[in-house]
Amino acid sequence: MGDVLLTRRLSYSLSLAGYRSTLLAPARHASLLLADPWIDSILDSESPRFAGAFAGSWPEEGGGFDVAVLISNSSDLEKAVRLAAAKVVRLPPGPVGNDRTIAQQWADAASDFCAPFIDGLPLLRADAPEALVSGATLIHPGSGSPGKNWPMEAFIKLSRRLSASGHLVAWIRGPAEADFTEAIAPDRVLDRPSLEALAATIGQSRLFIGNDSGVSHLAGAMGTPSVVLFGPTDPAIWRPDGRRVRIVRAGGGDLAGLQVEDVVAATDDMARLSPARRR
Repeated sequence: MGDVLLTRRLSYSLSLAGYRSTLLAPARHASLLLADPWIDSILDSESPRFAGAFAGSWPEEGGGFDVAVLISNSSDLEKAVRLAAAKVVRLPPGPVGNDRTIAQQWADAASDFCAPFIDGLPLLRADAPEALVSGATLIHPGSGSPGKNWPMEAFIKLSRRLSASGHLVAWIRGPAEADFTEAIAPDRVLDRPSLEALAATIGQSRLFIGNDSGVSHLAGAMGTPSVVLFGPTDPAIWRPDGRRVRIVRAGGGDLAGLQVEDVVAATDDMARLSPARRR
């Protein structure tokens, strides 16, 4: 989900040059981007219809695009999109330097077709009625890799500090997370919410705290004041693309050494950004 959200700067840059975008991406992640008015549709890359694209073919009725911007190292996928579009720009999925975020690097690489947008992006929106709780401070303690996770015991200490200072703390548990410890009350856990409910809940929250994960990228895109913890990955490249994101990076890249006090200080700063100011 994080990589899909990081393409928003590229697609928005293209929109300012008059292009409208269709995304070939997993619909289970990319469907949220249909809220962006410059996105026309999602082609589900996980559907049987596009299985052949990863072997070099393209559905006959699916072409006619002016430009295809391919973020992939797959030569077969490049062959497929050349059947679908008049021009193809191929971008490496990884960074080519550490002087710009990957989102900006992707936008810059398409400069033959658009001026790369360098300001704050429009906020991603979600339907408020889908929210599971409103005004909470959300903690998501997981990610796609255990090495990117702050220890659960540290998150629990943080949650106790936040609760004592008046925060309504709720926890997000996704499919990658194991069962939570008994130290977390079950009625405070949002257990595997749908993508729509997750986005709406983040949009209605007071604050978001998490590791380098797709959910953190979602919070950043929605403009929710966020504290994102980085360890082995470089936030100069992989940080969420949002203005209201505070990065706390562990010294030496080891999240086990990150102190609760450092995260508390960051949450205190970000909590001052009220919903009224960010809407």
